Amino acid sequence: MGSRNTSVLFFAAAFALFSFLHFPSQTEATIPTELVSKVCSQTVNLSYETCVKFLMANPKSLLVNNLKAVAENALDMARRETADTSSFFAALLEREDINPASKAALESCSSLFKQAVTFFSLNGLSGGTATLDLHYALDKATECKSELSAANVSIKSVAAKLEGWRNFYSIASAAVRVVENPDN
Repeated sequence: MGSRNTSVLFFAAAFALFSFLHFPSQTEATIPTELVSKVCSQTVNLSYETCVKFLMANPKSLLVNNLKAVAENALDMARRETADTSSFFAALLEREDINPASKAALESCSSLFKQAVTFFSLNGLSGGTATLDLHYALDKATECKSELSAANVSIKSVAAKLEGWRNFYSIASAAVRVVENPDN
């Protein structure tokens, strides 16, 4: 019985030490929130609260310590959402209930979003071209939306997916603007 108590005591001490070493202090814990706040105050077409919710839902947001890290995280989230959007369109093509007249527009959207993934590059932050890269990605999304409209594609899940993508784009765009234009 004595070895069991020693094991429990050892485990409790190890956990306390781990917690002390790996959890941020109160001052450190406010830094990610302040950085996220700076980004979210710059979002367009998206509420501040929604922006904070999106960014803080990602565990990487809790580890950021500068605005560039927030922007890298936002770009990574947008890149993943863009790839997911491409896959979403590809999956729609597999459904048997999709109108054959809509298929060309859906194929195009899948391809356009696949191309847009490449514009969410972290290298753009270093080279100062991230804003331009994001505009190219937005152009691809706009082209998709135009093709869907021209083909009279009216699918609720498509509209919701494009709106979701636009949210991630807005956050990434705001984060990049804050990094590339720190005085504004």
